[in-house]
Amino acid sequence: MPGTPGIGKSFFAVVLMSWLVKEQGVTTIVYESQDKRYLFMSEGTDLNVEQGDKTDFGYEIELPTTWWIVDMATATERAANTVLLASPDRTRYKGFLKLQAATTLSMPVWTDNEIEKCRLWQHPNLSASTVQTLVSKWGNIPRYVLEKASDPTAQSSLEDTLSTCRWDDILWCIGEPDTAPYSSHKLVHLELVGNSYTKKIMKLASPYVAREIEAKAGMHHTRLLQNLVQLSIGKPAYAAAAGLFFEMYAHRRLQAGGSFHVRKLNSFNTTQPKGSKPLALQRCDIHEFHKVEEVAQQVNHVYCVPQAHNFLAVDALMQPNILFQMTIAQKSSINLKGLHAAARQLSKKPPRIYFVVPDHLYGAFHFVAGIPQEIEQWVLKVSWM
Repeated sequence: MPGTPGIGKSFFAVVLMSWLVKEQGVTTIVYESQDKRYLFMSEGTDLNVEQGDKTDFGYEIELPTTWWIVDMATATERAANTVLLASPDRTRYKGFLKLQAATTLSMPVWTDNEIEKCRLWQHPNLSASTVQTLVSKWGNIPRYVLEKASDPTAQSSLEDTLSTCRWDDILWCIGEPDTAPYSSHKLVHLELVGNSYTKKIMKLASPYVAREIEAKAGMHHTRLLQNLVQLSIGKPAYAAAAGLFFEMYAHRRLQAGGSFHVRKLNSFNTTQPKGSKPLALQRCDIHEFHKVEEVAQQVNHVYCVPQAHNFLAVDALMQPNILFQMTIAQKSSINLKGLHAAARQLSKKPPRIYFVVPDHLYGAFHFVAGIPQEIEQWVLKVSWM
């Protein structure tokens, strides 16, 4: 069971053992970590715990009723039900996958709600704003945003990793996550697709990380980004990173102002409406909001962006009636709850949602089903410079 370093795989072993005993009636568990083994045996309400080295409790591990939980160590074929907890480095578990009936389930990074609950219960000395600031850099990794929030050495390790990372390193981590260096997983996280725990993608840890990587690429960044967006068309594994890099590029272009080609979308016609004019934007001030309700207090032409990098439905808002959603692929749906919450903050009706896309997608982008008719749909082209 691989997962991004720092999300609590070792603690998951405790949760798993509790569930096995309470819900499944398991009476024998061997937990192994590094060079130690611990034998847990229960009988009724009595629990017996023994400590040994990595050669002990061999008899118990050969019993099919035993559960053997191996944390960052090596698991061989035994009769016990075996769970191997590992980092995303495939060299740590490729031998295990050769065993009969072995399968891989991946652990996700934490949700915002899980981070906040853990802060309240385990780290009440940390303010919500402090944790949110750390999340904006690290992503939702509890080791660094909670446990080691006040550890200067741990906090500086992100900058240390960024200082040695290049654009090509990020692409390697995304394309070959199973062979990426351990430290690189501070910058690129394993995230799940769907609810099966079997399909995963690699995503940049945060917009902060993406901005730092962009800055290192310097004047070549736009060309590199254009290549990455094209690469993502044929290789979906790169889509998440390409989407985040494009979103930040599009933010900068829109904030700077200018004239942008736009096209109104509807369910029966995707051609340019007669008399349609480019969208002219002036250079904008920026307002980062924590709660979307703050947008209602802003004046026209202030570019409002969410502080949280996982805000639902839209990526930016502008009074009096503009919503922006950046995308590098055709949308099939959108989060309606988030869309309605954003649209309610705008002072002019009807609200317009602009799907902001790169050159190659502009002509083919079409109407997104499910969006209420009272919200106009448009596509906006951001050209490469």
